[in-house]
Amino acid sequence: MTNVQSIVESIAQDLKKPTSYPVDKLSQATPVAKYLPDLLIVRAAIRENKSKPVVFSPPIIEHQDRPLIYRKTINVIQGQNGSHKSGLVGILVSTLISSLKIDLAGFSSKKDIETVVCIVDTERNVSEQLPFAIQNMQVKAGFHISEHPANFDYTSLLDVSRSERLKALQEYIEFCTTEHQGKHLLIVLDVLTDCCEDFNRTDSSMQLIDHLNRCINRYDATFLCVIHENPGSAKARGHVGTEVINKASTVLSVGFEQDSQGANTDLIRVKFLKSRTTKRYEPFHLRYCDDYKGLVLADMAEVKRVVEARQTKALIADIAERIESYLLDGPMQSGPLVALLRKDFDASKRTIETRIKEVIDSGVGFHNKAGQPCTLERSTQGAKALFVLKVSEP
Repeated sequence: MTNVQSIVESIAQDLKKPTSYPVDKLSQATPVAKYLPDLLIVRAAIRENKSKPVVFSPPIIEHQDRPLIYRKTINVIQGQNGSHKSGLVGILVSTLISSLKIDLAGFSSKKDIETVVCIVDTERNVSEQLPFAIQNMQVKAGFHISEHPANFDYTSLLDVSRSERLKALQEYIEFCTTEHQGKHLLIVLDVLTDCCEDFNRTDSSMQLIDHLNRCINRYDATFLCVIHENPGSAKARGHVGTEVINKASTVLSVGFEQDSQGANTDLIRVKFLKSRTTKRYEPFHLRYCDDYKGLVLADMAEVKRVVEARQTKALIADIAERIESYLLDGPMQSGPLVALLRKDFDASKRTIETRIKEVIDSGVGFHNKAGQPCTLERSTQGAKALFVLKVSEP
């Protein structure tokens, strides 16, 4: 028996003794005592854990040797419709369920952590689309489509009414924790907004997010949540989107790179919007391969060619991204910011100032260090202009 277990059992026994903890009398006097036993047990566990050096778990998934996803966390992949969000999820799933030491598009997993992947799908039909996606994940992981890997589970909420989906999700997670007891669970919710009754209602959204938080504290579970962005915006959809970004440890945004004319290319950029455990990494690029039937790492020469051709135009999207990187640590005065941008884009002061105004007028989306959607605002500090990222209203 561990020290935590012995402390918990001791407190549980004490709480049953009226002379030690008059819980019955407290519950009659105030409803607070209803939760007191559980709160004291949690307190004991925290006290035990904080009394010794905390050893953080290693990441379960890395990308090119950079930590990406840690155990017992909530993680988000967001993007516009058709941006290959589920394709990126597929790579991560294949990496985790494979018994081989494979490198898929730069992703790798820790094989000493026994992980079971549980997919909860809400969009694809169960006769063709979802089975085909699951086949693809298995094949890339080294399995035949007829096999049923013990560390791979999946289901769909399509046939469950929206009013009952949260309850159904709760029951499925409880089942998985029992079925795969003693193993770490990675639960994929694709897509998150379909797992509650109304993703625009605060109460419905909070019930879902609170349940995810309870699960990562109660079980050895990690969540990977897929969510759509609002059309033409960098904001994750609805109140659910706002709340899950606040609670998430890692947030990735997936979208197509554009050429010098502003048209989508074949390059798919994966951008770090939030990384609670590490610094925000630079974006990396993928592309869809017809032969491979999935995403692969993009050729760096192609990425460089597209980015350099675009920078000569000093496009609004590129200016906005660079401004975001400079303002992550706080507001910046106009002079230093313009000077940095002039150097980045080899452009005149007037061109950069014009582009900044266009960025503000266009309503381009930004994100702060916490991954929250922001807008770029210009204010004054004495006689000097100041630029700041202001958190958008929910």
